[in-house]
Amino acid sequence: MELINHYNDAHPIEKDECRKGLTLLVNLSTEKTNNNLHVKFTPPMDVILGNYLFGKEENFLKMYSQTITLAQKLAGNDPITPEDNIDDAIEAVGNQLDFEKEMIRQNYENYIKSINEGNVDWAYFEGKVKREQRRKFLASLRKGELSFLVAQSMIDRAYFNVKETYQKDEGFFRTVVKFMKDFCPALVMNELLLDNIGNGVIAISDLKDKRWNTILDISLIFGTLYNPQGEDVVLVTEDQNIIDSFNKCGFDGKAIKLTDFLALLGLEQ
Repeated sequence: MELINHYNDAHPIEKDECRKGLTLLVNLSTEKTNNNLHVKFTPPMDVILGNYLFGKEENFLKMYSQTITLAQKLAGNDPITPEDNIDDAIEAVGNQLDFEKEMIRQNYENYIKSINEGNVDWAYFEGKVKREQRRKFLASLRKGELSFLVAQSMIDRAYFNVKETYQKDEGFFRTVVKFMKDFCPALVMNELLLDNIGNGVIAISDLKDKRWNTILDISLIFGTLYNPQGEDVVLVTEDQNIIDSFNKCGFDGKAIKLTDFLALLGLEQ
């Protein structure tokens, strides 16, 4: 989706790279048989959460299947017609990405309100006055306590999406612990955002700040790790933080750089 979002990027180099990347990704995940296209794709976080916890996909899969169709058209595997309104469709993908980032940003904003008398101040921990609060916050982050809360919020989100009720009993917390083990790299990446909050990085208050792209990275990590069919899925990325998050959690080799991926295919960059 991020590649589609930059398909009409104002920067010529980025636009060209994203178009090449999208075409490569689509063609690697598409099989053509008898004029039919069979596509393998990595579903986003909301689809995975519902399937992981309840075996449900709800309406999200239908929505994202439209994105798959759009990607096929942009890659030249399906003809584009005037009725497709391609530019509007590309813009809609960008809006969806912003919505997903905003959902997480609001969670963090609500947390800041809860510790700051209902006020939003992204630089709350900045300065000498808040030195002790900052120390406790970062200590809690390092010990994994905040990731435990984040994991709970993600599971809460899944229950909300499928309209299921639940109690936070012993069984629920066992689910949280298992979730943290299964998706550890996603929580490690999330800690990067929390670290920015703890260190008073005020730029993070802006949803357009590049740090919020971490939310999209987290969704990709979920898609890499959740694979009920047992296929060997590897995430290809140039982001060293993502690779480090996998290695830190014991998932060595599940995230590799493009040069390593091309070498596996016997291709040269």
